[in-house]
Amino acid sequence: MLLGLSVFFVLIFLIISSNVFVVSIVGYHVHSAKDINEQSANIHIATKSLLAKRGNILDINGSVIVHDVISYTLIAYLDPDRKIGSSPRYVVDKEASAQALAPILGVSEATVLANLNRNSKQTEFGTKGRNLTLAQKTAIEALNMPGFDFIRTVTRNYPMKIFASHLIGFAQYDATKDALVGKMGVEAIFNNLLSGQNGYRMLDGNLDEAATVDGATIVLTLDKGVQESLEMAFDITIKNHNAELVWGSVMEIATGRILAWGHAPSFDPNNINIENYTNVGMQYAYEPGSTMKTFTYAAAMDIGKYDGTALFDSKSFRMGIENGMPVRAEDSRKTFAIINNYRNRSYGMVDFDFGYLMSLNTGIATLLTTVLPPSTYEEYLDKFGFFKPVNTDVYPEVSGVKNFRYPLEMLTTGFGQGSSVTMLQMLQAYSAIFSDGTMVKPYFIEKIFDENTNEIIYQAQPTIVGKPIKESTARQMQALMDRTINDGGSSSYYRIPEVRSIGKTGTSQVAIDGDYSKDKNIFSAMTALPAENPKYMVYYAFLAPSSTLAHRQTEAVQHIFRRLSLTYGVFSQDDQVVETAPVVELQIPNFINRTTTSFLTWNALMNLPVTIIGDGERIINQYPKLDSTILTTQRMFVLTDGNQISMPDMTGWSRKDVTTFWLLSNKAVVIEGSGLVRSQSIAVGEILTDQSELSVVLSLKP
Repeated sequence: MLLGLSVFFVLIFLIISSNVFVVSIVGYHVHSAKDINEQSANIHIATKSLLAKRGNILDINGSVIVHDVISYTLIAYLDPDRKIGSSPRYVVDKEASAQALAPILGVSEATVLANLNRNSKQTEFGTKGRNLTLAQKTAIEALNMPGFDFIRTVTRNYPMKIFASHLIGFAQYDATKDALVGKMGVEAIFNNLLSGQNGYRMLDGNLDEAATVDGATIVLTLDKGVQESLEMAFDITIKNHNAELVWGSVMEIATGRILAWGHAPSFDPNNINIENYTNVGMQYAYEPGSTMKTFTYAAAMDIGKYDGTALFDSKSFRMGIENGMPVRAEDSRKTFAIINNYRNRSYGMVDFDFGYLMSLNTGIATLLTTVLPPSTYEEYLDKFGFFKPVNTDVYPEVSGVKNFRYPLEMLTTGFGQGSSVTMLQMLQAYSAIFSDGTMVKPYFIEKIFDENTNEIIYQAQPTIVGKPIKESTARQMQALMDRTINDGGSSSYYRIPEVRSIGKTGTSQVAIDGDYSKDKNIFSAMTALPAENPKYMVYYAFLAPSSTLAHRQTEAVQHIFRRLSLTYGVFSQDDQVVETAPVVELQIPNFINRTTTSFLTWNALMNLPVTIIGDGERIINQYPKLDSTILTTQRMFVLTDGNQISMPDMTGWSRKDVTTFWLLSNKAVVIEGSGLVRSQSIAVGEILTDQSELSVVLSLKP
């Protein structure tokens, strides 16, 4: 027994010893049957980090707003000791390598050869060797030359450039984390979800590796087309009004989805030329002016004491104080302050409805001293969510300041001076005005999902935050706002023929360095459409030199209205043309990025009335959008990548058709009348330019 055990241990010892000898001297591992020489050469083994793909950021329709761009840096190993077994892992034939690489890199052979002849263990090839495309990398790999490798690099790309930039933010490569890291906006707030997890592998061997875990994809509530129209509106306002700051938003009233958001001046995240990091819509509190009058009127209506036909004196309101509360002073000697209307206008004895239509400060002062107790109004301000954070799903916010302690402040807050709010608070509060009295929270993130598995990580749901007013109050207020735009009120210049809207404008003094500016104002408008059943609200404001034209030159907001009308099919009733021919519903495929010829081939079978805009070979936009249902009598438009746009024959077109052509071609049209197009100012076939002045006349009669 003992002898057997002794023999066994001796055999084990001999086997282990021989294996150690073979491994040490020969370089062969008996048990695993592996050549250790191929796995060793430790000086040449390194761990290579595999960068995870940062998650995309999309708009609500799936258009890419932010994505990673992969590129490659070429490196060459020059150390002749760099081998695996007998196989070289360095550049062997420098002249032949230079000759093959030069045309791929776009440099001379001499330049490549100079890099390969450096006295170093490895080299790169300057700017020509960086940011290589996948095609260049593949072409170099196909040469099958030893000693060359690639470093995979990732940059964050923002193809829309200036596009809700302060909201979306930006990400940059951080060498300490070997990853793109969000530095601002959504990119920073959701950095952990977007980042994913890097992997690694061992260079020149198969010893170990770990796969990457790509970051999640974030879908914003923004609508690319509507956002683009908002950005364009900013440019128009800066040009027309010499504005130094413009901000605005579009929100879906029933849900709180923000379809467009931003301010100007802004920045291009590809260049990161940022002068101000403030997200104006939620981090800038300002005195909003007369858009606040809506809440004063709504509070008076909601308590059941508002009579729109009751008269008040619209002349200057001399404020006195009784028992610590504001009153109208009959004795000038007891006057503590005087409240005037804009530009000191007076209309004599007028009713309260007229006071709202013409935005009279004296009407607000009268309401708050005879109908609506200031303490009650203060309660409604709290119900509407003012002076506290909205707590939406992205940025930290400021709360604004409620100045409501002194009698004068009680009145001035009623017409939007003295106390400050944010655009985000205005959107939330007005959601109650434009609905059935239900107030919803604005939000920006629609969903977050894993692009590889389609697993939904987060799905937004509308959040009701209160019902500050009754439905009857909301409907009464909407009717008054309808008259303000469509019945000769102070907001009538915001009206467009394509769709009936409702709204209220505001002009406020702006506090600069602790005092009110004498030559600058904040001009704003809160609007909604369609008037009959509001679905979308547009808030728009700008800081500019004082001007009587600020609420007359409203091209910027009208442009947004038209985009909303086109995108969501919201048009006035007189645009609906009765069709007598039999119609069939068709499902429209996606033609974007397809050839114009393929569209014509499809339409030869469908026989739709179509208009092709531009002389290009590829389609870059279409209306109706993909997967829409269209009637065989409905006109379809496709925009190509060609530069020359010829004038179509618009005879028989509806207002909606003309507006669609306008928005897709970016060629402005003056539309007169209603019904169908009967005449046009530019001849059919004439090439349209930026100087072309196109007008069409519509009529219900042939």
